[in-house]
Amino acid sequence: MNNIYLSIAIVIAAVSVIALIRTNQLRKKDLKVLKEIKKAKEALSKSVLYHGKSDIPNYMFFMQRLLKVERKFSRFHVSLIKLGKTPVFDSIEGNLDSLSELFRDISKSCQPYALALHDSDFLVMAFVTHDTDSNQQEAQAKQLDILEKLPKQVWVNNTQVPIDYAISSMSLTGQSSLYGIDKVQRRLTFSMKYALEAENGAFVHNEKLYQAEMYRKHVLLKLMNSISFNPDDFYLVFQPIFKTSNLDSPRRYEALVRWRNTKNLGPKMFMPMIQDKPELQSELTKIVVNQVYSMLKIKLEAREKLKPIHLNISVSMLENEQLLDYLKKVIRDTPSIAAFITFELTEGNEFNLSDNAHNTLRKMSNLGFSFAIDDFGKSSADPSILNSKYFNSVKIDKAYISDVQSKSDQAPKLEAIVQIAKENKKTVIVEGVENRHQYEYIKRFPNIYIQGYYASVPLTMNEFLSNEAA
Repeated sequence: MNNIYLSIAIVIAAVSVIALIRTNQLRKKDLKVLKEIKKAKEALSKSVLYHGKSDIPNYMFFMQRLLKVERKFSRFHVSLIKLGKTPVFDSIEGNLDSLSELFRDISKSCQPYALALHDSDFLVMAFVTHDTDSNQQEAQAKQLDILEKLPKQVWVNNTQVPIDYAISSMSLTGQSSLYGIDKVQRRLTFSMKYALEAENGAFVHNEKLYQAEMYRKHVLLKLMNSISFNPDDFYLVFQPIFKTSNLDSPRRYEALVRWRNTKNLGPKMFMPMIQDKPELQSELTKIVVNQVYSMLKIKLEAREKLKPIHLNISVSMLENEQLLDYLKKVIRDTPSIAAFITFELTEGNEFNLSDNAHNTLRKMSNLGFSFAIDDFGKSSADPSILNSKYFNSVKIDKAYISDVQSKSDQAPKLEAIVQIAKENKKTVIVEGVENRHQYEYIKRFPNIYIQGYYASVPLTMNEFLSNEAA
């Protein structure tokens, strides 16, 4: 019996030893697995929160750091810093040592709450306080303090080079409407273009300016959609042009484009939006040309008398022959209509015609089109442009008649321009005649044309057709 108990005890002991050995083996294996998991998590964290294998925090790290702050009773001063107004580093990978040293120097000198390298061109920096009051002056002072502390030299490719900075900043609190660091980033990026233009390289975010730009982009998107896909969104009104001797019967008209839009925006708002977009300008001009041509063709087929129609184009549209090619297609069936279309070239700040532009003018003139200089006198363009045989008429900018508001007012600059235009045998049209005193002043000059609200407001298409059919 005792032998049986002894055998059982030996078996139990053996099993216990085996279990203990197995447990230790499993424990070591688990520890190994845990270490591997921890190592993987650290590697993952490194790849997510830092630039590659470096110790330089990235924007994700910056966001995590800020989101840990209790916003309700805190104030943030957040800055986007451009590392050199002109690029200094071409990449992060190729400049890790230089960027690491620069990052450490900035972190030490400025001591921000959060700092990260956004990319090879930009740093993001934030300071946090529990004082929720802030103003523009304090934000500007903080910017200048940061700029003062930033390193003035940096090592690049084993060469020490000077570095300048541009900084855009904004202050916000927990009560601010700007929740979400992504919104802050968009605003700082927007403000950076103003910082780059500023003499001291600093700009504090202006929310009204930002919202105005976002609104402009929103409108521009809708405008682009109308031009590209819905040309019927645009329609024409016609402003009569009279000889001063007869305000009852217009001699010619200017076609002015209008846009059907929910905001009821006029051309003074939407036309400047496409000034730096030649493709949109070209497409909108084609829409206007097509509507003018279609209207004149209908009148011609009805055997009605045609009068010249003016419409605007920019000088840049003459640089290539796209407009010329389009016009050839439009008037192919009725080429005689070209004689009743006058293109007004906007003088703007610069009115320089290249050889290509002159060549296009010549070819368009051969098709029968006429040309006028719009807003003449608005800039310091060479008066010799009036010698060009391609320009039949000159529109004097309305600024020259605006000084005449009473019987005693004089406009010597206007008189000088009229005299120069007359000497060059150009038809003279004075824009912006808004009252009787201005009209009476212009009447002193023989064979002058006027355009403005005193003579007539712009007419709708139906009013124009009825007026001409009468």
